[in-house]
Amino acid sequence: MAKLKIEAQQEERRAEREAKQAEAERAAKQIEAERTAKQIQAEAERAAKQAEAERAAKQVEAERALAEKKLLLAHELSLKELEIKARQSESSNNGGSIQTGPAGEKKVRIPKNVVPSFVVGDDIDKWLAAYEVALRAHEVPEGQWGVAMWGYVPPLGRDTLLTLDPPDQNTYPLQKATLLAKFGLTPEGYRQRFRDSIKQTTQTWVDFFDFSSKALNGWVRGNKVADYKGLYDLILREHMLNVTYTDLRQHLVDSKLTDPRKLAEEADLWVSTRVSKKVPGGDSHKGGQGSQQKKEGGDKLTDKELSKGPQKNSQGGGGNPSFSKFGKKPGTFDKSGKSSPKCMECYQYGHYKGDPQCPKRAPSTTGHAPGLTSVALGGRWTQLTLGSR
Repeated sequence: MAKLKIEAQQEERRAEREAKQAEAERAAKQIEAERTAKQIQAEAERAAKQAEAERAAKQVEAERALAEKKLLLAHELSLKELEIKARQSESSNNGGSIQTGPAGEKKVRIPKNVVPSFVVGDDIDKWLAAYEVALRAHEVPEGQWGVAMWGYVPPLGRDTLLTLDPPDQNTYPLQKATLLAKFGLTPEGYRQRFRDSIKQTTQTWVDFFDFSSKALNGWVRGNKVADYKGLYDLILREHMLNVTYTDLRQHLVDSKLTDPRKLAEEADLWVSTRVSKKVPGGDSHKGGQGSQQKKEGGDKLTDKELSKGPQKNSQGGGGNPSFSKFGKKPGTFDKSGKSSPKCMECYQYGHYKGDPQCPKRAPSTTGHAPGLTSVALGGRWTQLTLGSR
């Protein structure tokens, strides 16, 4: 009897455990189902937000494309209206009357292909000059140059002009400034163009003046010079760069300093650093040999400096005063960095004004004996024998 009672109690406890386990499994399944439902809801909300964002972006892009299309259509419409008015003006002229615009400006037919269309990579300054000359030759009023411009610029140029405010997109001075800022040379490019400009035989002096003035304006404008101090610093900085040798010049250009005094301080620092590296060292117990060598060699030219040209004539004559310590006159450097003296009397390279080899120099009547002088010909230093004439 007791045994049966014990078995009944055990069976009852087992049934309770199984019931509790089933309840726990049911609760876990419910929790998992709720978590899965929340994940599905969150993913649905994320997808809805992403779809809304994509829809908004597409709408913005469509509005932008529509606005650009409207602008282009407006420009085309302006061209058509101008062409129609020009035809009406021609017909009126044939009848003995002239049709004028609101400001009294005569409307004319804008010619096509008066100049080749601008291509990215061309010289924008020369192209704009040719464009203006051609329109003047066809007697197109300056007020219509901006409208005609749209037919001569590439897609990138039209995109650049579209950055202007709509009322200014047909204004030629603003178009010109925008195109120059986009496709023009760098300030250094304008500087080199100005310094290297030489009047060609096919140019008039007015053409040469226009070319040089535009190059100078690009150089000054590109460096954002607005007053006398800025112009003073710009010219003095260029002069200092011109009288330095190649390695130092490159270092100063890389420093991007615009203040000439700071440029000079940087040059002194660079030179002192280079000189200190070349001075041979010595130990104190050797009697200061290194210091003595520094004193004795401090005023001597290095091999690199000597390779740049003669310091003075080695055979009499006392040297040519036209050359500096390094065998070159300040401010006369070609693009490779070598000295290139130029005579301001005959405008030829290889000598200076007053040198005996100048073809425009007056014949000598002093009867001096022939001597030797050093000149730069073809990038090399050559000694020439100069006799009396």
